[in-house]
Amino acid sequence: MQKLYKQFAESVTKWKISHKADEFFIARLRLTFFYFITAVVILGGASFALYNTILSNFSQSISENIFLDPNVSQAIIDRAQDILLNRFLTIDAVIVFFIVVLGFFLTNKTLKPIKLNMQKQKRFIADASHELRTPIAVVISGLEVNLSNKKLDLTSAKKTLEDTLEEMKEFSKLANSLLDISKYDTPIQIAREPIVINELIKSIVEKEKSLAQVKQIKIEAKIESSAVVNVNKIELTRVFFNILDNAIKYTPQNGIVTVSDKIDSNKYTLSVSDNGPGIPKDILSKIFEPFFRGDLSRSTEGAGLGLTLSKKIIENHDGTIFIKSQVGKGTNVIICLPISS
Repeated sequence: MQKLYKQFAESVTKWKISHKADEFFIARLRLTFFYFITAVVILGGASFALYNTILSNFSQSISENIFLDPNVSQAIIDRAQDILLNRFLTIDAVIVFFIVVLGFFLTNKTLKPIKLNMQKQKRFIADASHELRTPIAVVISGLEVNLSNKKLDLTSAKKTLEDTLEEMKEFSKLANSLLDISKYDTPIQIAREPIVINELIKSIVEKEKSLAQVKQIKIEAKIESSAVVNVNKIELTRVFFNILDNAIKYTPQNGIVTVSDKIDSNKYTLSVSDNGPGIPKDILSKIFEPFFRGDLSRSTEGAGLGLTLSKKIIENHDGTIFIKSQVGKGTNVIICLPISS
């Protein structure tokens, strides 16, 4: 059996090299081969036992018939044996064929989530490498230029170090975000405490008002629900800061950002809306993907990890976060969290 499988695997591998088949197709073929072997073994064993039982009972009943000549009896038994064997072989072949075909399609469904996850991981690694490469390249090029400058004075050297420090801070921030996203790839247990949610949101709004005033943006806070939610305060603060910061970032000068809340079906719902440019429908579904930014020109700061991390944190709190947006009318981010009983 091992030799047969080895020959099959080698032939498939050669076919893969010549036809450039993807690794998941090869995995499907291998799984299908195991289905085939399993079906042959089980069906073969069951059919052999059933065939012998039927033929034995039939032969015994024919042999016990005293009215039949022994030669005629043997001829009947031989003919029945041939017919029975053909029937069993035909039925087994049909069943094995359908098992193989069905198994080939089922393996596609089985491996599809794995394939999608691997594609996401590859894309994530590629994007992360690209984002990490940028600050490193800036630091290296800046240092090389200044080191090759023979007229470099203390003031210029200090300025270079300051710029390098800022780039390294951004690098550190990006690396920490990547680690946080990796941490939340699987649900984790974090320390939680019951808090009055509106007090936390009001404090965040007050802290963000100074940033809004720079762009002459007005923040309208309609926080009225005094619901108690069992959360990790640090993580949730991070989410609310990120959502409100995005709203301010993408709202034009003299715009309005509205923060409101309500209690609906034992859930606390927070809404942060702005009257910014909005998000096109074709990219709205990608907004929570790592490194994705609606601002394709990349004129805004950030690596596009804030919403990804926010979604993971909210989901780890058994909540939901989704975005409604219309081009030219603005964006509304809605967060729902279960209320403590």
